[in-house]
Amino acid sequence: MIKFITFIFVSCFCVSALAFDQKPREPFQPLKDLFKQADKNKDGEISYVEHEDFIAMQANKGRERFAELDADGNNSVSKKEARDFAVKKLKKMQRKRENMMDERIRKLEGWDG
Repeated sequence: MIKFITFIFVSCFCVSALAFDQKPREPFQPLKDLFKQADKNKDGEISYVEHEDFIAMQANKGRERFAELDADGNNSVSKKEARDFAVKKLKKMQRKRENMMDERIRKLEGWDG
């Protein structure tokens, strides 16, 4: 069951990365982004306190995500709940992409060359 839920999470995040037309990111950009998030005082180093705060923030996000998955609130995620969550997220990403494309079309239609 845990493998299935992990698969759903990974699938959602992979699809979200592919869902938008973005410039290719440099290979270490995700690591740099995480470092920036953890380095609260922007001194270029992550102190022990910053590290612990970052870990706590990640744990909170995980709890929030689990609460989203656990639609019936019984502190357990069924395959149906995991599937429904993934479908909901994918539909949301699809709407975002459609809105982005609509915006590009509007800009192109207003372009006079």
